[in-house]
Amino acid sequence: MENQLDFTISTYIIILLASTGLAKTSNSSCNRTAFENLVRNNCTARYNESMASISYESRCPWPTTKVPYFRLSVCVEYVVNRTNCVEPSLKDAIFLEIHRTYFSLCGRRQDPKLPTLLLLILPCIITTFTLPFLCVHITTCDRFPSKRPSPRL
Repeated sequence: MENQLDFTISTYIIILLASTGLAKTSNSSCNRTAFENLVRNNCTARYNESMASISYESRCPWPTTKVPYFRLSVCVEYVVNRTNCVEPSLKDAIFLEIHRTYFSLCGRRQDPKLPTLLLLILPCIITTFTLPFLCVHITTCDRFPSKRPSPRL
């Protein structure tokens, strides 16, 4: 009986907390113009400044841009919380534009550098050329030495 009373009380508390949280988010609305202005003037402007020194037009800039990208995502998340614009499509549109601008080359495959390519290809080439010689040697040599009489002295 006591467990059921504890369960009922905790259920009522959870429902009460959830309803106050839902009521809070439903009363406030998203200010899209403030959201777009804050993101454009603060978040993406800073990110564009940090990306200006990186040559993103010729190669994928990803490993070197983790920190500015993280700062951008934190900034956008702060603006989302401040303007109460929790709709995912607003945030997704910002990051899609960033990816189209700066990370368009990241999906393309690049040939490995020459030392890596040689390390991958040379064992295959060496094996291909030495295997016929090994086969010829194995097939032409005597497997069992001939039984010749030993020379007498």
